[in-house]
Amino acid sequence: MSELIPFSEAIKVERLDSHTYKVNLIDSYCIGTVPNGGYTASCLLEAARLHLPKQPDPMTAHFQFLNRTEVGPAIIVISDVKPGRQFSMLHLTLYQRGLLSEAPWITDGSTRTEITAYLTATDLSKENGLNLPTFWESTYASFDPKPLAPPPADFSLLKENKDPNWTKLEYGKGPGGTYARVLQNCDLYFPKAGQPHQSVIDVWMRLNVGGEKFTNSSLGFVSDAFPYVVESYRPAEGNKPFGSREMFWYPTVVMSLELKRTLPTEGVEWLRLRMQTREIRNGRLDMEVVILREGGELIGVSHQVNLVLGSERNTSGREKGNI
Repeated sequence: MSELIPFSEAIKVERLDSHTYKVNLIDSYCIGTVPNGGYTASCLLEAARLHLPKQPDPMTAHFQFLNRTEVGPAIIVISDVKPGRQFSMLHLTLYQRGLLSEAPWITDGSTRTEITAYLTATDLSKENGLNLPTFWESTYASFDPKPLAPPPADFSLLKENKDPNWTKLEYGKGPGGTYARVLQNCDLYFPKAGQPHQSVIDVWMRLNVGGEKFTNSSLGFVSDAFPYVVESYRPAEGNKPFGSREMFWYPTVVMSLELKRTLPTEGVEWLRLRMQTREIRNGRLDMEVVILREGGELIGVSHQVNLVLGSERNTSGREKGNI
C-alpha cells in the first residue's frame, strides 16, 4: 500500500501566476498506474476555487479526459472565458510531461494535454429565485421504474461497522487490493440486504484520512469514487457474462457535475450516493450519480461515460499516451 495522505493535501494547488497553477498527483489515489479521474477533477475544482475566491462554487462543471494522467506534477492553466458578477465561465486545462520550472511552464511539442474542463463558477449562497416542488424524491433516484429506497443509517453505529442495515466494504483483501488504491482513502458502506438491482448502487461514504470532511472541491472525487456497477454482474465462478477473475479498468471518458446546494466551508462527514447505469453496451456504460447529505438534501448530480477495458490497458506501456 502507498502512503495515505489527507484529501486536502492530495489536491493542494500552488499558484504560479495569475492563471497558472501546479498540483502533484498522488499514488495513493490511483487505479493501477493512473490517478482516479474524479480525484483529478477535484484538483481542477480546487484550482478554480483558488482562482475565483468570490465565486467559489462550481455550479456546473464538465470534464473531458483526453489522456491517462500519471503520478507526479501537473500544470493547470485557467482561461477566464466569460467573467461575470453572478456567474463566470472558466476553461481549465491540465498538462503533464515536459513541464518547466518557470514560465511558460509547458514545453511545446512534449507537454501533453491530459484533461480539459469548462466550469461555471458562482456563489450559491447568494442564489435567490423561484422554488417549486417536483415529483422527484431524494429517497429514490430520478429513474423509472424507481428502485426501493435504501434503509436508514445510524452514523454512530456505522463508524464501528455495527449498523444493522449497512456494512463496510472490506478493502484490500482481494487481488485488487493494490490495484484500486484510491479506495483506501474513504470508507464505503453498502446495504446488508443487497442493492435494489444489479444496475443500482446505494452507498454511504466518508473520508478516512486525517479526519477530513467533504467540501465542494471534493465532489469531483465523490462523483467518480465507485464506478464499479459492472462488478455486481461478476459471477462467483465460471465465465458468464465474463470471467470470475477477470480484472477490468473503468476509465472515465467524460464527466459532468451540477451542484444544487453548496456544502458548508467546514465540510460534512457523510454523503449518500445512488449510482445507476441505464445500459452497459459494447464495453461502454453511462452512469448517473445522485449526491445527498445526511438529511436527504440533494447536493448535486453527476453524469459520466466510462469504458470497460481489461486491466492490462491501464498498466501497459505509455509511449503514445492513449487510453
